[in-house]
Amino acid sequence: MSVSRRSILAGGLSAPVVARGLVTAGAGAGAGLLAARTPARAAEAAHQFSLGDSEITILTDGGLVLPASTLASNVSDEERNAFLTSHGHDAETRASALNIALVRKGDALVLIDTGAGLNFFQDAGLLADSFDAAGLDRDSVTHVVLTHGHPDHVWGVIDDFDESERFPNASYLMGAAEWDFWMNPDFLADNPEELHSFALGAQRNLGAVAEKVERVGADHAVVSGITMIETPGHTPGHMSVLIENGGQQLLVTGDALTHPSVSFEKPDWQPTTDQNPELAAKTRRTLLDRAASDGLLLVGYHLPWPGVGRAEAKDGAWRYVAEG
Repeated sequence: MSVSRRSILAGGLSAPVVARGLVTAGAGAGAGLLAARTPARAAEAAHQFSLGDSEITILTDGGLVLPASTLASNVSDEERNAFLTSHGHDAETRASALNIALVRKGDALVLIDTGAGLNFFQDAGLLADSFDAAGLDRDSVTHVVLTHGHPDHVWGVIDDFDESERFPNASYLMGAAEWDFWMNPDFLADNPEELHSFALGAQRNLGAVAEKVERVGADHAVVSGITMIETPGHTPGHMSVLIENGGQQLLVTGDALTHPSVSFEKPDWQPTTDQNPELAAKTRRTLLDRAASDGLLLVGYHLPWPGVGRAEAKDGAWRYVAEG
């Protein structure tokens, strides 16, 4: 994707908005967000490991930088800042990776989420570059699982320039409740304005592949050993993906867990990006309890690259232990 192509796309861009309206870029900032991307380098594009006889590849779609205030809306600035500082994090900004899992199991090549495309943040939208850098063919993807409808997960379904499918030979799967929420024809009338740009982008991307999308319920098997499970709260129908092979388990959590310290040690804190904060907190606790009890390997979409680690019980909560 050349700079000139990106410049053409800039003409139609709405200002990026983060869920619940807490980060909105003005016209000047919007232009800055469309500065030239840095192509993914091979050393950073992919992280590979095995789970039984399945091959897991984590691909980068780049990253986002948000205000640290988005990590918790239900605690004071002083409490949040003190916690972040004590854990070695910036108290002003929050850097979030975009880690996308690709699972090869037998004849299936399953991609979990499609990244942000080029119309969301300057340093996002690198997934196609990561495929190329890792020597992978996007045409070989057989299934695309969409955890939820936020921009950094579904705006990469189609090419921003010519609207062609980025994964033309894949079938798609998404939770039925999540699909119904974003594809509601009355969305703009039924939901707050800060979600409107999210919905318009979701409808554009999901609408382009609507005939190929299977809308599923809890515990749906994508292929044998790869199951979609309900983890709602971040969005109404958010789902995570459980991969089981060779007696090992890996949970791709989507946005159920988004920060290596806050999500694990302060699961009741309410990130501003959670659409139902109370339900999201309940989901986090349930998920973390299961992950620690069962020794699950985790892949977090926004955890530090490559987002692979485990949860360990600690002092009535948990701590994140990175692997790889």
